[in-house]
Amino acid sequence: MVKISAVIITLNEEKNIERCIHSLQRVADEIVVVDSFSTDRTQEICNELGVRFIQHKFEGYRDQKNYALSQATYDHIVSLDADEALSVELELEIMKIKNNWQYDGYKFKRLNNYCGRWIYHTDWYPEYRIRLFDRRKCEWKGANIHETVKLNTTGTVSKTKGNLLHWRYASYEDHVAEINKYSSISAIEYYKKGATSGVAKTIFHSFWRFIHSYILRAGFLEGVSGLTISLLIANLCYLKYAKLHRLNRKNPHSPKKRKPNAKPKHSKMPMAVFPSTNQPLASVIITTYNQPEWLRKTLWGFEHQTIKGFEVIIADDGSNNETKTVIDEFYQNNTFRLKHVWHPDNGFQKCTILNKAIVQSTSDYLIFTDGDCIPRNDFIEVHLKHAQKGYFLSGGYFKLNKKVSDAVNYNDVENGNPFKVKWLLKSGQNFQYKFLKFIRNRFVQFLLNQITPTKATWNGHNVSGWKSDIIAVNGYNENMQYGGLDRELGERLFNYGIKSKQIRYSAICVHLDHSRPYRTKSTLDKNKKIRKSVVKDKIIWVDNGIDKHIKNTAN
Repeated sequence: MVKISAVIITLNEEKNIERCIHSLQRVADEIVVVDSFSTDRTQEICNELGVRFIQHKFEGYRDQKNYALSQATYDHIVSLDADEALSVELELEIMKIKNNWQYDGYKFKRLNNYCGRWIYHTDWYPEYRIRLFDRRKCEWKGANIHETVKLNTTGTVSKTKGNLLHWRYASYEDHVAEINKYSSISAIEYYKKGATSGVAKTIFHSFWRFIHSYILRAGFLEGVSGLTISLLIANLCYLKYAKLHRLNRKNPHSPKKRKPNAKPKHSKMPMAVFPSTNQPLASVIITTYNQPEWLRKTLWGFEHQTIKGFEVIIADDGSNNETKTVIDEFYQNNTFRLKHVWHPDNGFQKCTILNKAIVQSTSDYLIFTDGDCIPRNDFIEVHLKHAQKGYFLSGGYFKLNKKVSDAVNYNDVENGNPFKVKWLLKSGQNFQYKFLKFIRNRFVQFLLNQITPTKATWNGHNVSGWKSDIIAVNGYNENMQYGGLDRELGERLFNYGIKSKQIRYSAICVHLDHSRPYRTKSTLDKNKKIRKSVVKDKIIWVDNGIDKHIKNTAN
């Protein structure tokens, strides 16, 4: 296994640097931050996180990044900007690459966040950038604003599938301001190279950039955001050439292209290795109560996930020994860690056992489902791929009838049959439009997620979110009984400022049919009253929540 140094350059990045560093913790054996004398809390945050912090005068992006390379302890480098972070999928790929390094460089696919929205079209996606490489085979080259990693003539490169997340612009104002800045820098760089521009060149290039981004790269699919981005891409191009034209008119004798300065040599400083962690990628919390056969089928689904390295916690609301017998079957399974959190049967206490299970979880990211829901094999992969700070994810499910529910066996789950329309129809499931949920094409899934009239709510059968957010609102309300208890937590998360993201056509489970004797009108009315108060009074914290279980664990 190779060792990797992560390098980041910064200037007043207190809003971004913590997120960036956290995304690198699992993959990097060392994290080095080269700072241009920030005046905000950047240095304080870096020191708190234990990375090596170096201050160095900024002389351009290219030169600063090359200096950062020279400070790294290891030759294998992952280089990020402070406003970038590894997605979970990309993080997993890098872990595999560390164990089997085959190429001199790896291109990451950069996904941009624009004013709070991820952009999957326009010239911004996919943006492939070499960010993982062997520094002995390459360096940062190009202009000091359009710097890129260039491999030597014999270097080999491969592409990764995971996204490099980039929080590009928080507002239109930020975008416009940066266009003015970058167009000036670009014009000066072009001027130094002896480039010229005229009216025809300026108009043609600007028009082409718009057509390429909005039409050829399907920017129109992003609505107003796609139109805005494409227009501003064209505007950047126009201003760059217009400013270059003005420079040439003021100084008709453009300087000849100069040789770049020699790469400075710097002695290496002592390094600080960032600690590694055995923390699972996700904690999957499964609720159950006296449904052993359905729980067994659910656990079969988690045996065959495309992603490993997660833990499963059974939140058992007082089941008998038959359920324990089923759980014991899976303790020898090496696919995932398994915990059984149980309390005595004292009526419907689902919220209580959920809070106890959350306390026992060891991952920062939690996925919730029920012990009567078989997950598709990409269930965890999709949740982790779309996980984003400030959001929870709302997945979908498909109800199987009793006949099909009973028919599902181990081989069916292993082969993914419950998610195949042909098998469902043959087994006795009636045809319905909800079969659309079984489409595996990502583009179609994306469209369906966008146009569905169903709101993205906190649904206990298929939802995920950050443990810190759930604890911040004091977890599940233990005054709630059956009927809306999950939605109530989601509504308090909304009040707390957390948003929801729709993945009902991407993350799918099938629901096994069963009766619900615990469903009563009185509990439904009680819960409805509680939820109405939460929404009306903007309630965030509940008194009867997870805090008491946290205190009991601490004691």
